[in-house]
Amino acid sequence: MQTISKPLRILLSALVLSNVVLMTCVVCFYLNNKRNFNIERININDASGKNRVVIANTDNIPQPIIAGKIYKRAYAPAGLIFYDKNGDERGGIAITDNEETNLNALSFDYQNADAIGILAQDNKHDNYFRAGLLINDKDLSGKPGHNINRINLLTENGNAALVIKDNNEIPRIILKVDSLGNPSIEMFDKNGNLNWKQ
Repeated sequence: MQTISKPLRILLSALVLSNVVLMTCVVCFYLNNKRNFNIERININDASGKNRVVIANTDNIPQPIIAGKIYKRAYAPAGLIFYDKNGDERGGIAITDNEETNLNALSFDYQNADAIGILAQDNKHDNYFRAGLLINDKDLSGKPGHNINRINLLTENGNAALVIKDNNEIPRIILKVDSLGNPSIEMFDKNGNLNWKQ
């Protein structure tokens, strides 16, 4: 086995060190002179090329994909979308700002639609606001974009409530403290008629 002479080792070490110093200087120069890194969309793909995460502005947010089919998004938010290994949307973070409202949401999805969501909303032309947690059952019919809303924990215009619904989305129990501080418990029949209140 041939060995490298000492002078050659010194030369190679000096070249490597000078390249590291040069690259460090170039990166520092670039970062100091480029204060912002601007891009409209970032796709993070797996080895097969399928999207696993997309970060985008409102003009470049992708349409939802469910079972390989593309659907129209109700609103075009800026945000971050998560995908499963098949390329289907499985949740995300959405920041929606239109003429009427600001709506920010974090959601995680079943295979066909939202499973759980956290939201914050305040309207621009009135005093309406709400924030809370929404939990859905999976719609076993597989209808895309629709699940069964079962539990809502919300504050809405100063009224804080836990609403538990049946599988037809009819509220059956509401625990509430209103904007004046008055607590109540309400129970409803399967038709949504109030049959007990405390």
